[in-house]
Amino acid sequence: MPWTSSGSLTSDRIPTRQPTTAPAKQQAKRKNQAGPLKSKAVSALETRLHNVEYASGKEKNPKGGCFCLAREHGLSTYVLLCYGCGLVLCNLNLPHYACPHCGESFLDNTRRSALVAQILEELRGQVAKEEDERHRAIEEARKAEGAFPMLPGASNTQGRRPAVKGTATGPQSSHKVLSLNSTTKKVTISSYTNTPISSRPPSLVPEEPRRFPPREISYVKQPPDPERPWKNMQFPDLQYIPPPEDLNTHSG
Repeated sequence: MPWTSSGSLTSDRIPTRQPTTAPAKQQAKRKNQAGPLKSKAVSALETRLHNVEYASGKEKNPKGGCFCLAREHGLSTYVLLCYGCGLVLCNLNLPHYACPHCGESFLDNTRRSALVAQILEELRGQVAKEEDERHRAIEEARKAEGAFPMLPGASNTQGRRPAVKGTATGPQSSHKVLSLNSTTKKVTISSYTNTPISSRPPSLVPEEPRRFPPREISYVKQPPDPERPWKNMQFPDLQYIPPPEDLNTHSG
């Protein structure tokens, strides 16, 4: 049979599969470009910075804020007192929200710039702190590795990022077992793979901090009596009782 362009064999008519290595490489490249994962502290500071930069500052906290007057929570490091009513603000009152009592905004032009500069400084400090901790952990891992002799055939882990607490202890390891059957005199090779068990505890949902509502202030709602302006309007039935006379002062 003469050869044709379509192929004369049955295998020539089977469609070939396109290689899928390119998308995998692209995904790995994108993953590397994304950089390391950010910590919760860095993510929280970046979110706070974004809110301070772009929020109007006129909206109140949808959770109601907190009126504990910094007695139950720490004092706010951004706005200590409301500029309008003087309310003492704890750290649950975020700076991009208005005062929970009078609605005073903390984000005019001057205050917004000062808050942005403060949060940027905190963000730089947090990033530098985490970077120092990462380098210190790498250095400690290198020192610990140098304290033990390397076994023949063991891979060098110099420069490898140390395992983080709460993650898997290491990569998967495989080994082969050679066994001899005493009856059939045949050799059997078995392969086994050890998968490290993660020691990460179950993730717990962070507990929402308790927020204290505004306290009820007791005050007199009626106007004072013009004839007795000193009268105690809250307790009108009070009577003055003079102290007993000291007899020693009149004797002699």
